[in-house]
Amino acid sequence: MKMSDWKNRGNIQYKSGNYNDALKCYTNAIDLNSNDKFLFGNRSQTYYKLNLFEEAVSDSIRSTEIDPSFSKGYFRTGNAYLRLGKLDESEDQFRLSAEHGEASAIKSAQEVVGFKEDWQTAQQMRRQGLSKECVIQMKKLISSATHNLPMKLLFVESAAESSCWDEIITCLRDVIEDQPFKNIADLRYHYAFAFYQIACFEDCLQQLDILQKMETDYKGSEKIRTKCSEFQRLVSTAKTYMSKQEYQWSFEAFTKAMSIDTDAPLIQKYLIACRAVTLMHMSRYDEAIKDCTKALEGNIYEWRTKALECRAYCYEAQNEIQLAISDYERALEIKPNSEMEQRLQHLRQIRPKRKDYYQTLGVKRDADSNQIKAAYRTLALKYHPDRQTCPSEEERLIMKTKFQEISEAYMVLSDNEKRSRYDAGESVDTIDSPEHDPFILFNMVCGVLPENATICQTVTHRMKQACFWSTCVLLGTATCPCWCPVLCCRAGERM
Repeated sequence: MKMSDWKNRGNIQYKSGNYNDALKCYTNAIDLNSNDKFLFGNRSQTYYKLNLFEEAVSDSIRSTEIDPSFSKGYFRTGNAYLRLGKLDESEDQFRLSAEHGEASAIKSAQEVVGFKEDWQTAQQMRRQGLSKECVIQMKKLISSATHNLPMKLLFVESAAESSCWDEIITCLRDVIEDQPFKNIADLRYHYAFAFYQIACFEDCLQQLDILQKMETDYKGSEKIRTKCSEFQRLVSTAKTYMSKQEYQWSFEAFTKAMSIDTDAPLIQKYLIACRAVTLMHMSRYDEAIKDCTKALEGNIYEWRTKALECRAYCYEAQNEIQLAISDYERALEIKPNSEMEQRLQHLRQIRPKRKDYYQTLGVKRDADSNQIKAAYRTLALKYHPDRQTCPSEEERLIMKTKFQEISEAYMVLSDNEKRSRYDAGESVDTIDSPEHDPFILFNMVCGVLPENATICQTVTHRMKQACFWSTCVLLGTATCPCWCPVLCCRAGERM
């Protein structure tokens, strides 16, 4: 077969993504003609696709030796050097490529200069113990210099110290079987440990098996293996109980698993989410919602959809349709699911169903205006998003929704005309209730002063506060009907 035939066949294989076959074709062509810069260039790019960057450098250098003006050859050499983390050599090759007419090489050279600065800064941060900052500094560099061992070790060790387990997995997943990383025990252990920390127990054990073949007594590996195996056993047992509808036993198994490693927060979240499902099946909805909320806080993993789906079901069972819809929507944004989509559509159809505002405020249907206002104040203080010093994001979301529902109920029941229409059976959607800010309503009802308060409003507000405090001092409890609970809430920040 002629050299041109091997070359053409190699091009076809390359375009099809069959890089090993393309490599054989280009090699056969080079054997027939070792002075063709394009053949060496093509084989260099094929080596690059196979993550064989040293070989890619060798071939691309050979192409520029054949033709010193071959700008594309210098550019390929610069890219291969960059993958190897040889930044000085990469910059030099990009500059040579630019000198011979490759316009894009200028930008690449500038980028490498930035990488060199990042590398110096990252090493300094590491020496100063700034692990998290080091990881952030190196993220872009490590995605370009993929096959440099010192850079990889520095990044992975810093990520492990700052509990950035996703960063470790992302960094090593596609290269852990390549040279020079394949036989580095430290990298393999960190890779296995990262899987452990995110509750991927099967992947963890698989990597530990590979590590054991490399180094039988690697420090800490057996301890992790023992915990991982115990987690797998208990989780499997709990799921078996659940499949047999032995929900209490399943609950106990998940709870027992949580005691294996209390210092692994993501594993705890995973187990809490699993346990919540057993609580849901036992109709212990408040407990299940509480567990789901804990599992969702700060959770970025796909399995959080299970916690959202479980919590949505519990909300639905408690007739909290708005909250259920919100959780189903969030779950579907993460991972499409036809069954969940059908459930969501069903809830949306019943969404306009008439709301029970009396139930929302927890008052009887014959409650007077003072009782309605008192109920609103109590619930508004309980569910105000700023009520707690450090509520989690999940808790804030729930509190905000509840706060809005309480506000909506009060806006109707505190207005005699709207309440009469509501009591007559008119749909809440047809009752004229313009958009309102629940925080402004809170300030109005609970006595928080607006920024543009008049002198009269200010004096009245201070008198109510004085009345409240004097009542507390004299009687020990707040019994005066005009006391203002504003001091019990951080809403003063809105003044």
